[in-house]
Amino acid sequence: MLYKKLARFAVFPLLAAGLLFLPLVAACQPPSPGPGARATNIKVGIISDMTGPTASGAVGEIWGFEDIAKWANETNYVPGVTFETIAYDNRFDVGRSLNGYELMKTRGVSVVHVQMTGANYALNPKYTTDKIVALIPPAPKALHPVGWAFSSDAAYADGAAAGFEWVLKDWAAARKSGKPKLAWLTWDADYGHAGLIANWYATEKGIDVLRSEFYPSPAPADVSAQLLRIKDAAADYVFSTGPQSAWQTVAKDAQRLGLKDRMKFLGIGNAIESDVFLGLTKEAGEGFYQVQFFSSMHEGDLAGVKWLRDIQTKYRSEWANNMVATRGALAMRLVVEAIKAAVEKDRVSADKIDGQAIYTSLEKNIKNFDTGGLSGPLTISADNHSAARLAKIFQIKGGALTPVTDWIQAPHITRFDDVKK
Repeated sequence: MLYKKLARFAVFPLLAAGLLFLPLVAACQPPSPGPGARATNIKVGIISDMTGPTASGAVGEIWGFEDIAKWANETNYVPGVTFETIAYDNRFDVGRSLNGYELMKTRGVSVVHVQMTGANYALNPKYTTDKIVALIPPAPKALHPVGWAFSSDAAYADGAAAGFEWVLKDWAAARKSGKPKLAWLTWDADYGHAGLIANWYATEKGIDVLRSEFYPSPAPADVSAQLLRIKDAAADYVFSTGPQSAWQTVAKDAQRLGLKDRMKFLGIGNAIESDVFLGLTKEAGEGFYQVQFFSSMHEGDLAGVKWLRDIQTKYRSEWANNMVATRGALAMRLVVEAIKAAVEKDRVSADKIDGQAIYTSLEKNIKNFDTGGLSGPLTISADNHSAARLAKIFQIKGGALTPVTDWIQAPHITRFDDVKK
């Protein structure tokens, strides 16, 4: 399946060769309208890591946007409207992300996707000023207070809070006394901090939050020292808002140090983003947990999963269990649905669709949108631009990421703690 291709894409030799010299790459070119037709072309800018340290994961999110644009065009899903995606390689660099955004403005985009948490924090005021809708990974401080950033996911802080709720239930089910002790082992970057800002919620709920441990890069070679300090602090649970590359190291070091029987490990965000993790960690990853706002692509009995499998198979030859690809697909689906509702329900002329029209329709019309189980129902409101409200807890069992809960309500976190405690 596609996750095998993702592993081969770790260094992106062909992609790098094309993108090193071409900062903008147009994809999903819209079909030419028929004689006499006046099709409105909605341009979606994708500013993401294609050749940098997180490219092997970020490519899935790009695919999600591209695939749904192709699907909407080929099915004429919104009559009178076509979609075009334009990709820019930020190489996981804030400065390049800012440059890419300015280039996207010159291309007349109405919607952007920016992959990097820190870049979204820097660009957030510009989205509002420029009236460009941003469909982003769920960076909490870009989503609250609400502005022009939206996410198909729930904020990383909300995911952490859902994890805290699971800890309390897991602790009670084990009939253990005292407070559960929780430590963070996470990336010392904006993305890595995004779960820690909800620590106040864990404390108020009766969890003893220990001192956090950090690693400096998205792909650390060794985290043994951090894990041993967590062991000495007698942690029962270890959380991380780190990338998959780091979580692989955590899994292997935890197994080597004999820590997996002493504590439970739970990832927030992209920690276990695809089956690549299972292939690379093998038995070391067995038993690890993940909070996720989307179903696994292995849950083929769900209509929404089958729908996305079919789309990926059509445009990528095979389907992949890749959480960020699902995130990107649903983000683009929200754009498409908002425009469809604006045209057909609110009677906005297709040639009047712009950033403002998309923004207004997202807030007004995305209410309990049924994804067929690919996620819980998606809702956007004036005070919450994170569409997903329900999460599942998954665990690696027998080499497969398996849901161990049904959909659970994720608390919405709008108060952000100091992450350096």
